[in-house]
Amino acid sequence: MRKSWKWALCLGVVSLLLLGGCGKEKTEPVDLVLVTDGSEVASDAVYQSAWNGLAQYGDESGLKYEASVPAGRTTEDYENTIKEAAQKGASVIVCAGTSMSRAVYDAQRDWKDVRFLLLEAEPVSESGRSRLRGNTESLEIDVSEAGYLAGYAAVQAGYTHLGYIGQKNEENGTKYGTGYALGAEAAAADLGLGENSITLDYTYRKSSSVSPSYLEKIKSWYGEGGQILFSDGASYQNVLGAAASAAGGALIANGGVEEYANAVLKVRLDYGTAVYNALKEMKQKDFEGGKIVTRGVTDQEISLEWNQDAVPYFTEDQYRALCAKFSAEDFSIPDGDALSSPDQYKLSCVSVQKVK
Repeated sequence: MRKSWKWALCLGVVSLLLLGGCGKEKTEPVDLVLVTDGSEVASDAVYQSAWNGLAQYGDESGLKYEASVPAGRTTEDYENTIKEAAQKGASVIVCAGTSMSRAVYDAQRDWKDVRFLLLEAEPVSESGRSRLRGNTESLEIDVSEAGYLAGYAAVQAGYTHLGYIGQKNEENGTKYGTGYALGAEAAAADLGLGENSITLDYTYRKSSSVSPSYLEKIKSWYGEGGQILFSDGASYQNVLGAAASAAGGALIANGGVEEYANAVLKVRLDYGTAVYNALKEMKQKDFEGGKIVTRGVTDQEISLEWNQDAVPYFTEDQYRALCAKFSAEDFSIPDGDALSSPDQYKLSCVSVQKVK
């Protein structure tokens, strides 16, 4: 009788162990993870480009990789997704944007064995304190250089009435605009154009959202003499593309996954190459984080494309000469806002005007 009781007890313990294991899903280990801000990878140019670089490195190195999209867009959602990636064995987690700053600030402390690559932002605490730990690198592409390419090429292509739209409370909004104005000024000087020969209208918006009526404002700008429009690449670029097509005006596209019929110039920020190169460094044993890395034209991570039929006055030779400028020791694009304070930047060929 005692023997039967022992057998029953053993069977019960085994059954509990088996049942306990049934409820757990087996998770495949992964080495590289891209965590988005809730956006699908294919719908966002930055994430799509970053994913391409991560995938390229993963394939070449034989490492498993994946993209994780949080269930929501709160810091808690981001932290939970990062936690899941770390628990699955991720050695490097890639995030992007200021919305991820708080989550990465905490995660770099909680997961010291994981290395974090944060694009276009720095880890920031709830109180606003910025800190990059030794397992984290912040990677930025200097968008003022992208603006410079756009402004220079537009003037070299023969346009004399330029427009720019950026976000008021975003640093990139002013950096794009400053580069755009200084690039236009340099091109006008190289062409020997006179004082105030180029008009640059600009406006800063408080947010990236726009109403359908904004389309009519853009169309009116073209109707009043505006020729070519550039923006900081926010979500309203779709509206700008539609307005340019409707008004028959020209557009300088800023990245994006969409193609616009009237985009005669296109600025590309190659986050794919930037992420690929960063991963090569971060996977080394002697990797030293805690720093901000800035990339640009000389790294071939900012480039310009153009429609040769639409802008025949801008050639490949001119483009190569333009890119060579960025390697010169005496070349730099100053910080600040050249659109709001044009006198401080000694703009003479370019006349800057603020419009609503």
